[in-house]
Amino acid sequence: MTTSFGNDILPMFRPGDIACMTPKGVRLGDADWMGDPSGNDDFADHANARRVFAALSSGFMPPGHRWSQDSLDLYASWMGDGFQP
Repeated sequence: MTTSFGNDILPMFRPGDIACMTPKGVRLGDADWMGDPSGNDDFADHANARRVFAALSSGFMPPGHRWSQDSLDLYASWMGDGFQP
C-alpha cells in the first residue's frame, strides 16, 4: 500500500509542531509545500520534504518529541513512494 502525506505523515505532526514551524516558512501541514518537487543547493529534488526529514532524523525537530524509528521509516517510505499527497 502506498504511503501518503495526508493519511500517514500529516497525523504524525502535532498541531504545536505545525504552529511552531509555520512562521519559519516550514509548512508542515501543507501537502503541496511538503511534496514540492523543487530542489535547492542541498537536495536535487523535493528539498522541502528532504530538509524536514533531515531535521527529524537528527532529532533537531520537533523540539521535545524525537520521532521513533518507526515514524522515520514511515516518512522514508512516503518519500520512496513518490511523495504522494
